[in-house]
Amino acid sequence: MTVKKTTGEALAEAKALLQPSQEDRHGEWLDEALQRHKRLTDVISALVRSLLENKGVDYLTISGRTKDKTGALEKIKRKGYENPREQMTDLTGVRVIVFLESDVDRVSNIISESFEVDRANSLNKDAVLQVNQTGYRSVHFVCDIGTERGRLPEFEGLSGLKFEFQVRTLLQHAWAELAHDRNYKFSGKLPREMERQLYLYAGMLEIADKGLDQLSAQIDAYSESLREKGERHDFKSPIDSISLAQFCENWANENNMEISRASRKRVPLSDLIDELREFGVTDLESLRVIIPSGYAEAARKISYSPTIYGLVRDWMLISDWRKFINDVNFKWVMDAEEAGIFNEFMSRDELDEFLIAFSASRR
Repeated sequence: MTVKKTTGEALAEAKALLQPSQEDRHGEWLDEALQRHKRLTDVISALVRSLLENKGVDYLTISGRTKDKTGALEKIKRKGYENPREQMTDLTGVRVIVFLESDVDRVSNIISESFEVDRANSLNKDAVLQVNQTGYRSVHFVCDIGTERGRLPEFEGLSGLKFEFQVRTLLQHAWAELAHDRNYKFSGKLPREMERQLYLYAGMLEIADKGLDQLSAQIDAYSESLREKGERHDFKSPIDSISLAQFCENWANENNMEISRASRKRVPLSDLIDELREFGVTDLESLRVIIPSGYAEAARKISYSPTIYGLVRDWMLISDWRKFINDVNFKWVMDAEEAGIFNEFMSRDELDEFLIAFSASRR
């Protein structure tokens, strides 16, 4: 027997059919929110890049992404979010990959100082690992732009939007990509022995991460000790990439001379050190001895700012260009600006002889 619905029941059922579903409501909210988050992603990526560069923090990459609508709806459903407007904090995500663990700390401090951090939802994955565990390591921050920044015209419409920072070292990122984010081979439940091997390799990466950080600190300490020795005019140290760069920087500062920056990746200091060794200069004292008297004054006179390579090569050539040409295996050429400094130290006849000999040695 069919039960006849009352008018009120039928009306309520009709109204329910006309009401948008929860998924439809979430979709409508996302249509508006994702437009704002796309702008937020670009703004935050550019802002954190500027902050790190201003603080002198080296980084490999800074990348931002805005979650797409399909992925956002899937997460809302999977997590059972009743109020995704408040619960979803990763519609905008920015990943910062740095080289050393100490850089992670520096970036974390900059983020904490520059944004409003939601401490309850932020997490240091390294800190929650048990002492007998290795694995995924990364620092996560949930933030918003903060009240004061939200008042600025360039941030109009972005106030109150949550976004996530993820800060990793290069080796942490390699592990995450291999074993967690990308490679399905390593992301599932493996046989016990294979899983054990996987985590042994993770431990090796963690040891390497910490070791590189310690080595970087040792290099910084060595560089500082060289600077202090230079201030005491103690030049007994052997020449290496660090001591040579520190010596030239100290010399330039003491002589009010600017050294142009040059890419050490393009021309490694090891080439310059080999040239010094072939010339007979193996420690800072023997380098100091060959510096021409009045070099800084002559360089300033002609507005000449050499790179560290040009500076040291000038010293060798002015000291004894014949020895340099005869004993040193070099592959570089000299331009007109670089040759100008020799006018200040050589007669016209000697300069002509030098340039002819130098040119002949390059053939």
